[in-house]
Amino acid sequence: MKYAFQRKNLIMIILFCATAGILIAPASADITSWSLSSENPSVGDIIKISGEAGSKEIIEVSILHEELVPVSGKNYIYQINNLKIPPAVRGGKSFFSVNASGENDCIEVKDINVRVKKGKWFSRHADASEGVAEISQSKVPSWMNYFVKIDGNVKGNPKGNVSLVFESRYEAAKADKKGNFKFSYDTKSLPSGNYTITIKNTIDGIDNQGEFYLSPAEDSVGKKKQGKCL
Repeated sequence: MKYAFQRKNLIMIILFCATAGILIAPASADITSWSLSSENPSVGDIIKISGEAGSKEIIEVSILHEELVPVSGKNYIYQINNLKIPPAVRGGKSFFSVNASGENDCIEVKDINVRVKKGKWFSRHADASEGVAEISQSKVPSWMNYFVKIDGNVKGNPKGNVSLVFESRYEAAKADKKGNFKFSYDTKSLPSGNYTITIKNTIDGIDNQGEFYLSPAEDSVGKKKQGKCL
């Protein structure tokens, strides 16, 4: 009987340890792979992104793009006629930001204004800190398009460009039980150029980064001129 009692206790201890190990072991939630549906997308294409992650993981995506805007006098101005914020998964978070800085050492940004038309104009202003001015907004509704005007001032009277860096970040998808995920990204409202895309899950936050070039809708491609100091 004593032997049977000890064996029973041993079995219980093994089961307890195994169960505890399952409970405390970190889930393998890394995004193991992902891909774009098109290696050479053009403005207006719908990019499809798919991959594998942990079971039922929330997938967050960030799209980063830079535009060089020429300075005229002491001002810079940029306009987006039809901005569309990608939809997040149900209850998911979204975030949009733009920051302005001098393309080179001879330009220093003083401030930035972001004016959005949604029936009427809504404006936000931010002064620069150490040459960088930034405005961001979370929970941007994705069910409507926006007319956006971005402008600001620079110090002095330099010649060159202001760099505007745009970022859209949102929870784009939820992986299924097997860890597979997919979502679409409409490029209709985006300008052509180079884009950096970062995909990660919301648990470990490990970045999976890639780049793609968005070609113009037409075959002609205009080249931007680089600014020079006086």
